[in-house]
Amino acid sequence: MKVILIRARAIDPAVNKVAKTLSENGYDVKLLVWDRQNTLSVKDNEGYTTCKFGFKAPYDKLTVIFHLPIWWIYEFFFLLKDKSNIIHACDLDTLIPAISAKLIKRVPLCYTIYDFYANNLPDGRFQPVRRFIRGLVAGAEKLGIGFTKILFLVDEARYEEVSGARINQLAYIYNSPPDYFDANKTNQLRNAAAELTAFYGGVINRLRGLQFMARAIQDLDGVRLILAGAVHDEAFLDNSVLTSRKIQYLGWLPSYEDVIKETLKADILFRLSDPKIPKTKYESPNKLFEAMMCGKPIIVSDGSSMADIVRNENCGLVVPYGDVGAIKEAILKLKDNPELYQGLGRNGRRAYENRYSWRIMEQRLLDSYSQISDKVSKKTEKHKSRAS
Repeated sequence: MKVILIRARAIDPAVNKVAKTLSENGYDVKLLVWDRQNTLSVKDNEGYTTCKFGFKAPYDKLTVIFHLPIWWIYEFFFLLKDKSNIIHACDLDTLIPAISAKLIKRVPLCYTIYDFYANNLPDGRFQPVRRFIRGLVAGAEKLGIGFTKILFLVDEARYEEVSGARINQLAYIYNSPPDYFDANKTNQLRNAAAELTAFYGGVINRLRGLQFMARAIQDLDGVRLILAGAVHDEAFLDNSVLTSRKIQYLGWLPSYEDVIKETLKADILFRLSDPKIPKTKYESPNKLFEAMMCGKPIIVSDGSSMADIVRNENCGLVVPYGDVGAIKEAILKLKDNPELYQGLGRNGRRAYENRYSWRIMEQRLLDSYSQISDKVSKKTEKHKSRAS
Protein backbone atom coordinates (compact mmCIF):
# COMPACT_ATOMS: atom_id res chain seq x y z
CA MET A 1 0.00 0.00 0.00
CA LYS A 2 1.55 3.31 -1.14
CA VAL A 3 1.03 6.50 0.89
CA ILE A 4 2.08 10.07 0.15
CA LEU A 5 2.23 12.60 2.99
CA ILE A 6 2.31 16.32 2.17
CA ARG A 7 3.60 19.05 4.49
CA ALA A 8 4.31 22.69 3.61
CA ARG A 9 7.18 22.77 6.10
CA ALA A 10 10.57 21.17 5.65
CA ILE A 11 11.47 20.45 9.28
CA ASP A 12 8.59 18.91 11.19
CA PRO A 13 9.06 16.04 13.66
CA ALA A 14 5.29 15.47 13.75
CA VAL A 15 4.90 14.43 10.12
CA ASN A 16 8.24 12.58 10.16
CA LYS A 17 6.96 10.42 13.02
CA VAL A 18 3.86 9.53 11.02
CA ALA A 19 5.94 8.69 7.93
CA LYS A 20 8.33 6.52 9.95
CA THR A 21 5.53 4.67 11.76
CA LEU A 22 3.74 3.85 8.53
CA SER A 23 6.95 2.77 6.77
CA GLU A 24 7.87 0.48 9.67
CA ASN A 25 4.49 -1.18 9.46
CA GLY A 26 4.40 -2.26 5.84
CA TYR A 27 3.45 0.92 3.99
CA ASP A 28 5.46 2.30 1.07
CA VAL A 29 5.73 5.93 2.18
CA LYS A 30 6.68 9.08 0.31
CA LEU A 31 6.90 12.51 2.00
CA LEU A 32 6.55 15.69 -0.05
CA VAL A 33 7.65 18.86 1.78
CA TRP A 34 8.01 22.54 0.91
CA ASP A 35 11.58 23.46 1.84
CA ARG A 36 11.07 27.22 2.04
CA GLN A 37 14.58 28.11 3.23
CA ASN A 38 16.54 25.34 1.46
CA THR A 39 17.74 23.99 4.81
CA LEU A 40 16.51 20.39 4.61
CA SER A 41 19.12 17.67 4.42
CA VAL A 42 17.44 14.50 3.17
CA LYS A 43 18.50 11.27 4.87
CA ASP A 44 18.51 7.96 3.05
CA ASN A 45 18.04 5.73 6.10
CA GLU A 46 14.62 6.86 7.36
CA GLY A 47 12.68 4.02 5.69
CA TYR A 48 10.68 6.40 3.49
CA THR A 49 11.38 8.69 0.54
CA THR A 50 11.50 12.46 1.04
CA CYS A 51 10.88 14.78 -1.90
CA LYS A 52 11.31 18.52 -1.45
CA PHE A 53 10.13 21.61 -3.30
CA GLY A 54 12.85 24.25 -2.90
CA PHE A 55 10.88 27.42 -3.65
CA LYS A 56 11.95 30.14 -1.19
CA ALA A 57 9.19 31.61 1.01
CA PRO A 58 8.73 32.87 4.59
CA TYR A 59 7.43 30.91 7.57
CA ASP A 60 4.63 32.17 9.82
CA LYS A 61 4.06 35.43 7.94
CA LEU A 62 0.97 36.61 6.04
CA THR A 63 3.12 37.35 2.98
CA VAL A 64 3.33 33.61 2.36
CA ILE A 65 -0.07 33.83 0.64
CA PHE A 66 1.69 35.30 -2.41
CA HIS A 67 3.85 32.17 -2.63
CA LEU A 68 1.11 29.61 -2.01
CA PRO A 69 -0.17 29.38 -5.64
CA ILE A 70 3.28 28.27 -6.84
CA TRP A 71 3.42 25.58 -4.15
CA TRP A 72 -0.13 24.45 -4.89
CA ILE A 73 0.56 24.07 -8.62
CA TYR A 74 3.68 22.04 -7.89
CA GLU A 75 1.89 19.87 -5.32
CA PHE A 76 -1.08 19.23 -7.63
CA PHE A 77 1.00 18.00 -10.56
CA PHE A 78 3.26 16.00 -8.26
CA LEU A 79 0.23 14.20 -6.85
CA LEU A 80 -1.17 13.53 -10.33
CA LYS A 81 2.06 11.80 -11.35
CA ASP A 82 2.45 9.93 -8.06
CA LYS A 83 1.22 6.33 -7.86
CA SER A 84 0.18 6.32 -4.19
CA ASN A 85 -3.05 4.62 -3.09
CA ILE A 86 -3.60 7.04 -0.19
CA ILE A 87 -3.03 10.81 0.02
CA HIS A 88 -2.42 12.36 3.45
CA ALA A 89 -2.45 16.17 3.58
CA CYS A 90 -1.36 18.25 6.59
CA ASP A 91 -2.93 21.66 7.25
CA LEU A 92 -4.85 23.94 4.92
CA ASP A 93 -1.77 24.98 2.92
CA THR A 94 -1.68 21.47 1.38
CA LEU A 95 -5.39 20.58 1.35
CA ILE A 96 -6.77 22.22 -1.81
CA PRO A 97 -4.42 20.50 -4.32
CA ALA A 98 -4.82 17.25 -2.40
CA ILE A 99 -8.62 17.38 -2.76
CA SER A 100 -8.30 18.05 -6.49
CA ALA A 101 -5.91 15.12 -6.96
CA LYS A 102 -8.13 12.86 -4.81
CA LEU A 103 -11.18 13.60 -6.97
CA ILE A 104 -9.32 12.99 -10.23
CA LYS A 105 -7.53 9.82 -9.11
CA ARG A 106 -10.36 8.54 -6.89
CA VAL A 107 -8.14 7.66 -3.97
CA PRO A 108 -8.87 8.19 -0.23
CA LEU A 109 -7.64 11.39 1.42
CA CYS A 110 -6.53 11.63 5.04
CA TYR A 111 -6.09 15.01 6.70
CA THR A 112 -4.20 16.15 9.79
CA ILE A 113 -4.77 19.58 11.33
CA TYR A 114 -1.73 20.76 13.28
CA ASP A 115 -2.89 24.40 13.07
CA PHE A 116 -6.41 25.52 12.19
CA TYR A 117 -5.38 28.42 9.98
CA ALA A 118 -8.35 30.68 10.69
CA ASN A 119 -7.21 30.93 14.31
CA ASN A 120 -3.63 31.87 13.43
CA LEU A 121 -4.65 35.46 12.72
CA PRO A 122 -4.15 37.50 15.94
CA ASP A 123 -6.62 39.97 17.37
CA GLY A 124 -5.81 43.63 16.75
CA ARG A 125 -6.77 46.61 14.64
CA PHE A 126 -9.60 46.31 12.10
CA GLN A 127 -11.17 43.53 14.13
CA PRO A 128 -14.34 43.24 11.97
CA VAL A 129 -12.13 42.66 8.92
CA ARG A 130 -10.10 40.08 10.80
CA ARG A 131 -13.28 38.25 11.86
CA PHE A 132 -14.49 38.26 8.25
CA ILE A 133 -11.19 36.78 7.01
CA ARG A 134 -11.24 34.19 9.78
CA GLY A 135 -14.76 33.19 8.76
CA LEU A 136 -13.75 32.74 5.12
CA VAL A 137 -10.67 30.68 5.96
CA ALA A 138 -12.53 28.57 8.54
CA GLY A 139 -15.36 27.94 6.10
CA ALA A 140 -12.93 26.83 3.38
CA GLU A 141 -11.15 24.39 5.71
CA LYS A 142 -14.38 22.96 7.10
CA LEU A 143 -15.69 22.47 3.56
CA GLY A 144 -12.47 20.70 2.62
CA ILE A 145 -12.75 18.36 5.61
CA GLY A 146 -15.90 16.92 4.03
CA PHE A 147 -13.79 15.46 1.22
CA THR A 148 -11.52 13.52 3.60
CA LYS A 149 -11.87 9.94 4.70
CA ILE A 150 -10.24 10.43 8.11
CA LEU A 151 -9.57 13.63 10.04
CA PHE A 152 -6.71 13.53 12.55
CA LEU A 153 -6.69 16.14 15.33
CA VAL A 154 -3.86 16.61 17.83
CA ASP A 155 -6.07 17.27 20.86
CA GLU A 156 -9.71 16.77 21.84
CA ALA A 157 -9.91 20.52 22.48
CA ARG A 158 -9.39 21.08 18.74
CA TYR A 159 -12.81 19.63 17.91
CA GLU A 160 -14.38 23.00 18.74
CA GLU A 161 -12.40 24.55 15.88
CA VAL A 162 -13.85 22.19 13.27
CA SER A 163 -17.36 21.98 14.72
CA GLY A 164 -19.90 22.08 11.91
CA ALA A 165 -17.69 20.33 9.37
CA ARG A 166 -18.85 17.06 7.82
CA ILE A 167 -16.45 14.57 9.42
CA ASN A 168 -16.49 11.02 8.08
CA GLN A 169 -14.10 9.58 10.66
CA LEU A 170 -12.13 11.21 13.46
CA ALA A 171 -9.02 10.17 15.40
CA TYR A 172 -6.98 12.03 18.01
CA ILE A 173 -3.21 11.70 17.74
CA TYR A 174 -1.32 13.92 20.17
CA ASN A 175 1.95 15.40 18.97
CA SER A 176 3.97 13.28 21.39
CA PRO A 177 7.63 12.37 20.89
CA PRO A 178 8.99 8.84 20.69
CA ASP A 179 10.36 7.59 24.00
CA TYR A 180 14.00 8.57 24.46
CA PHE A 181 13.89 8.37 28.24
CA ASP A 182 16.54 6.35 30.08
CA ALA A 183 15.95 6.25 33.83
CA ASN A 184 19.58 5.25 34.40
CA LYS A 185 20.91 8.35 32.63
CA THR A 186 18.26 10.93 33.46
CA ASN A 187 18.72 12.63 36.81
CA GLN A 188 15.40 13.73 38.29
CA LEU A 189 17.00 14.80 41.57
CA ARG A 190 18.58 18.21 41.77
CA ASN A 191 20.30 20.27 44.41
CA ALA A 192 18.57 23.57 45.18
CA ALA A 193 21.97 25.27 45.21
CA ALA A 194 22.90 24.01 41.75
CA GLU A 195 22.49 26.15 38.64
CA LEU A 196 19.12 25.73 36.95
CA THR A 197 18.93 25.58 33.16
CA ALA A 198 15.77 26.42 31.21
CA PHE A 199 15.71 25.21 27.59
CA TYR A 200 13.62 26.12 24.57
CA GLY A 201 14.09 24.52 21.16
CA GLY A 202 11.87 25.77 18.35
CA VAL A 203 10.91 28.86 16.38
CA ILE A 204 12.63 31.96 17.80
CA ASN A 205 10.08 34.78 17.81
CA ARG A 206 8.20 37.00 20.22
CA LEU A 207 4.90 35.14 19.85
CA ARG A 208 6.45 32.35 21.97
CA GLY A 209 7.01 34.76 24.88
CA LEU A 210 10.78 34.30 24.82
CA GLN A 211 11.32 37.95 25.69
CA PHE A 212 9.47 37.48 28.99
CA MET A 213 11.55 34.45 29.95
CA ALA A 214 14.71 36.35 28.98
CA ARG A 215 13.71 39.23 31.25
CA ALA A 216 12.73 36.92 34.10
CA ILE A 217 16.14 35.27 34.43
CA GLN A 218 18.24 38.43 34.21
CA ASP A 219 18.35 39.08 37.96
CA LEU A 220 17.94 35.50 39.18
CA ASP A 221 21.13 34.00 40.54
CA GLY A 222 22.02 30.51 39.40
CA VAL A 223 19.60 30.45 36.45
CA ARG A 224 20.43 30.46 32.75
CA LEU A 225 18.48 30.13 29.50
CA ILE A 226 19.47 28.07 26.46
CA LEU A 227 17.74 28.64 23.11
CA ALA A 228 17.93 26.71 19.86
CA GLY A 229 16.06 26.84 16.58
CA ALA A 230 15.21 28.84 13.50
CA VAL A 231 15.28 32.62 14.05
CA HIS A 232 12.14 34.39 12.83
CA ASP A 233 12.80 37.52 14.90
CA GLU A 234 16.32 38.90 14.45
CA ALA A 235 15.61 41.89 16.69
CA PHE A 236 14.82 39.65 19.65
CA LEU A 237 18.02 37.68 19.17
CA ASP A 238 20.11 40.87 18.96
CA ASN A 239 18.57 42.61 21.97
CA SER A 240 17.94 39.75 24.39
CA VAL A 241 20.51 37.09 23.60
CA LEU A 242 23.68 38.60 22.21
CA THR A 243 23.81 41.19 25.02
CA SER A 244 23.28 38.75 27.90
CA ARG A 245 25.78 36.36 29.45
CA LYS A 246 22.92 34.41 31.01
CA ILE A 247 21.43 33.39 27.66
CA GLN A 248 23.05 31.04 25.19
CA TYR A 249 21.86 30.54 21.62
CA LEU A 250 22.92 27.19 20.15
CA GLY A 251 21.76 27.99 16.63
CA TRP A 252 19.91 25.60 14.38
CA LEU A 253 20.11 22.03 15.66
CA PRO A 254 20.49 19.62 12.73
CA SER A 255 18.11 16.92 13.96
CA TYR A 256 15.18 16.32 16.28
CA GLU A 257 17.35 13.94 18.28
CA ASP A 258 19.67 16.86 19.04
CA VAL A 259 16.70 18.84 20.40
CA ILE A 260 15.78 15.92 22.64
CA LYS A 261 19.38 15.64 23.90
CA GLU A 262 19.28 19.28 25.00
CA THR A 263 15.85 18.71 26.56
CA LEU A 264 17.18 15.80 28.60
CA LYS A 265 20.16 17.88 29.78
CA ALA A 266 18.00 20.84 30.86
CA ASP A 267 16.28 21.24 34.23
CA ILE A 268 13.03 22.83 33.11
CA LEU A 269 11.14 23.47 29.87
CA PHE A 270 8.72 26.24 29.03
CA ARG A 271 6.13 27.11 26.39
CA LEU A 272 4.42 30.50 26.45
CA SER A 273 1.69 31.44 23.94
CA ASP A 274 0.09 34.82 23.30
CA PRO A 275 -3.66 34.69 24.13
CA LYS A 276 -4.29 37.40 21.50
CA ILE A 277 -3.90 34.66 18.92
CA PRO A 278 -7.14 32.61 18.91
CA LYS A 279 -5.35 29.30 18.36
CA THR A 280 -3.69 29.61 21.78
CA LYS A 281 -6.92 28.42 23.40
CA TYR A 282 -6.56 25.05 21.66
CA GLU A 283 -2.80 24.56 21.83
CA SER A 284 -1.15 21.46 23.25
CA PRO A 285 2.28 21.69 21.55
CA ASN A 286 4.94 19.03 21.32
CA LYS A 287 7.07 20.89 23.89
CA LEU A 288 4.59 19.85 26.57
CA PHE A 289 4.85 16.17 25.70
CA GLU A 290 8.61 16.36 25.28
CA ALA A 291 8.82 17.62 28.86
CA MET A 292 6.56 14.78 30.02
CA MET A 293 8.58 12.17 28.17
CA CYS A 294 11.84 13.50 29.65
CA GLY A 295 10.39 13.69 33.16
CA LYS A 296 11.00 17.47 33.37
CA PRO A 297 8.68 20.11 34.85
CA ILE A 298 7.36 22.65 32.38
CA ILE A 299 6.20 26.27 32.75
CA VAL A 300 3.28 27.16 30.45
CA SER A 301 1.04 30.17 29.96
CA ASP A 302 -2.60 30.16 30.99
CA GLY A 303 -5.66 30.10 28.75
CA SER A 304 -4.73 27.10 26.61
CA SER A 305 -5.35 23.39 26.34
CA MET A 306 -1.75 22.80 27.44
CA ALA A 307 -2.44 24.69 30.68
CA ASP A 308 -5.43 22.44 31.32
CA ILE A 309 -3.30 19.35 30.75
CA VAL A 310 -0.53 20.65 33.04
CA ARG A 311 -3.06 21.27 35.80
CA ASN A 312 -4.82 17.93 35.32
CA GLU A 313 -1.57 15.95 35.28
CA ASN A 314 0.18 18.17 37.88
CA CYS A 315 3.33 18.14 35.77
CA GLY A 316 4.33 21.81 35.78
CA LEU A 317 3.40 25.38 36.67
CA VAL A 318 0.97 27.75 34.93
CA VAL A 319 1.62 31.51 34.65
CA PRO A 320 -0.23 34.42 33.01
CA TYR A 321 1.23 35.24 29.61
CA GLY A 322 3.63 38.19 29.80
CA ASP A 323 3.80 38.24 33.61
CA VAL A 324 7.56 38.38 34.24
CA GLY A 325 7.06 38.36 38.02
CA ALA A 326 4.99 35.18 37.85
CA ILE A 327 7.63 33.53 35.65
CA LYS A 328 10.33 34.43 38.18
CA GLU A 329 8.25 33.00 41.00
CA ALA A 330 7.67 29.77 39.08
CA ILE A 331 11.39 29.38 38.33
CA LEU A 332 12.34 29.93 41.98
CA LYS A 333 9.73 27.40 43.14
CA LEU A 334 11.30 24.77 40.94
CA LYS A 335 14.86 25.78 41.80
CA ASP A 336 14.44 26.00 45.58
CA ASN A 337 12.13 23.02 46.13
CA PRO A 338 13.72 19.75 44.96
CA GLU A 339 10.72 17.72 46.17
CA LEU A 340 8.29 19.78 44.09
CA TYR A 341 10.65 19.61 41.11
CA GLN A 342 10.95 15.83 41.33
CA GLY A 343 7.23 15.29 41.91
CA LEU A 344 6.14 17.36 38.91
CA GLY A 345 8.65 15.60 36.65
CA ARG A 346 7.55 12.20 37.89
CA ASN A 347 3.88 13.06 37.32
CA GLY A 348 4.62 14.14 33.76
CA ARG A 349 6.54 10.97 33.00
CA ARG A 350 3.70 8.83 34.39
CA ALA A 351 1.14 10.72 32.29
CA TYR A 352 3.28 10.22 29.18
CA GLU A 353 3.53 6.50 29.75
CA ASN A 354 -0.17 6.00 30.50
CA ARG A 355 -1.94 8.47 28.18
CA TYR A 356 0.28 10.42 25.79
CA SER A 357 3.14 8.20 24.62
CA TRP A 358 3.90 7.88 20.93
CA ARG A 359 3.39 4.14 21.31
CA ILE A 360 -0.27 4.82 22.09
CA MET A 361 -0.55 7.36 19.25
CA GLU A 362 1.09 4.94 16.82
CA GLN A 363 -1.58 2.35 17.47
CA ARG A 364 -4.34 4.90 16.86
CA LEU A 365 -2.71 5.87 13.57
CA LEU A 366 -2.29 2.27 12.42
CA ASP A 367 -5.84 1.32 13.43
CA SER A 368 -7.19 4.20 11.35
CA TYR A 369 -5.01 3.40 8.36
CA SER A 370 -5.88 -0.29 8.45
CA GLN A 371 -9.53 0.55 7.81
CA ILE A 372 -8.61 2.58 4.73
CA SER A 373 -6.08 0.12 3.37
CA ASP A 374 -8.53 -2.77 3.74
CA LYS A 375 -11.09 -0.89 1.65
CA VAL A 376 -8.48 0.09 -0.94
CA SER A 377 -7.29 -3.52 -1.20
CA LYS A 378 -10.83 -4.82 -1.70
CA LYS A 379 -11.49 -2.17 -4.34
CA THR A 380 -8.26 -3.06 -6.16
CA GLU A 381 -9.07 -6.78 -6.09
CA LYS A 382 -12.55 -6.07 -7.42
CA HIS A 383 -11.13 -4.08 -10.35
CA LYS A 384 -8.66 -6.88 -11.13
CA SER A 385 -11.39 -9.52 -11.13
CA ARG A 386 -13.51 -7.41 -13.48
CA ALA A 387 -10.56 -6.92 -15.80
CA SER A 388 -9.87 -10.64 -15.93
